[in-house]
Amino acid sequence: MATQGPPPSARIRLYKPAEEKPVRFMIGLAHMEYLAHANNRAYFHPVTLFVWIAVSCGFAHYLNAWPDPSHGFWGYLQILPAFFAPAVPIMFFIDWKNRPAIEALAESTLRRIDLLDIVPYYARSPASGLWIFEYSGKPIGLLALDASTDALNDTPYTTKLSPAQQKQVLHGTGSSAVATIRHIFGEEAYRGAAIEDDMVQFAVRSAFEAAREVQTIRVLASPLRPWVLEALKKNGFVEGEIVQKIGVYRQPLSWWTLGRSKYEETKVVAESS
Repeated sequence: MATQGPPPSARIRLYKPAEEKPVRFMIGLAHMEYLAHANNRAYFHPVTLFVWIAVSCGFAHYLNAWPDPSHGFWGYLQILPAFFAPAVPIMFFIDWKNRPAIEALAESTLRRIDLLDIVPYYARSPASGLWIFEYSGKPIGLLALDASTDALNDTPYTTKLSPAQQKQVLHGTGSSAVATIRHIFGEEAYRGAAIEDDMVQFAVRSAFEAAREVQTIRVLASPLRPWVLEALKKNGFVEGEIVQKIGVYRQPLSWWTLGRSKYEETKVVAESS
């Protein structure tokens, strides 16, 4: 009789230096999700559908490709090429307009100071860390929480800094009053299990319970990554400053924040219930 193996296990562990390439890949993939969602939203936006139908009708009229019942069933199909052909340039135009801003955002993120030398950077505050989420030994997501004294530094660097330059740019050890969730990503296959919600909860606990200096957590979020936005709302984050607007239909990319007082109130209520 065959014996069953151990059940699949999930865990959160610290990043290892050998994982730099897959970590950078996941961070880039997280930003490309903005592009996929921006395109999909734009394709089915009422304005886009109106333009598509209007152009298709004009194209069908120009080609005299309206349905012709005299040809039976096939006569009704002759409009299809005229109707669907305009969709191709419209979709191309939307992707062409959406892509540059999102690729620039991804590039600037990958060039920020926290990714120049990951291990020592995230070791400077007890609340900081870059964690890998594993399921049965397979990485399925990552979370990076920066509570260091450089948590508000979002400057991209074009080259790797020398030790002397790092010493000049970085502000030593310690914790900031404002912590930043710099990166969050979960594989699509596991979103049904609310993996982003687990990651946000882990980040909040790590920030507020590991360093009393941390009073606020901030994270950049957008409706273009709705699964992350939903997890933030569920955990009490509120929208603040809009940093930029992305895509053809100008979706906001905003700072979402959670204060210590709100976290502790929620924690007391949860423990008493």
